[in-house]
Amino acid sequence: MVRVVRFLLYIWMRIFHGLQFHGTSNIPKDGPVIVAANHPSYFDPVVLSLATGRLVRFFALAEITKLPIIGWFTRQWGILPVYRGGNNEPTVQKALRILQRGGAIGIFPEGRRSLQWAMGDARPGVGRLAVQSGAKIVPCVIYGTWKAWPRLTGLPHPAKIVVDFLPAIEVEPADTRENHEKIARRVREIIVEEQLKHRVGPAPTGAYREAPDY
Repeated sequence: MVRVVRFLLYIWMRIFHGLQFHGTSNIPKDGPVIVAANHPSYFDPVVLSLATGRLVRFFALAEITKLPIIGWFTRQWGILPVYRGGNNEPTVQKALRILQRGGAIGIFPEGRRSLQWAMGDARPGVGRLAVQSGAKIVPCVIYGTWKAWPRLTGLPHPAKIVVDFLPAIEVEPADTRENHEKIARRVREIIVEEQLKHRVGPAPTGAYREAPDY
């Protein structure tokens, strides 16, 4: 069922959003990998999950798994539930086990959807997962999903979506919070640098400016 849904989603995204992937060869075909991306829209996990034949498991708010229809799909995809104000260590440990078995995890280091054109501050969780699992990190830049499904909008609408996967990075093995934070900053710097290359005009104050304008 998951394969059928993935195929139908891909066709839909190609027709209505002209979905394009660049740099997919940067995603290792096997072994532990973390895909770390900016997060402008609800669409982001869906888009990234279609980029590779590998099953990429994403962190998401636990409430989503309880929604009609959508909740069923998220459970089938093996979403890693995150609880607001709760103890999420069991979920982190599950993610580490997936990586240690050679799996793939998708993470949005900001911890929430972007509120501006550039990726916001990155939390140290991406660094911790990489250090404790030995996984490589593939930074990723998502363009267009904010236009396709903006914040506070009930339904998506047609808009071009392009995803760039950048070369994988390896991390220093020091298992300290300082190193975790250093890795998170590095991931953010790589993503923002790529966003800056394609930025179109000044961003309005307090608003998200999408770039590039494909």
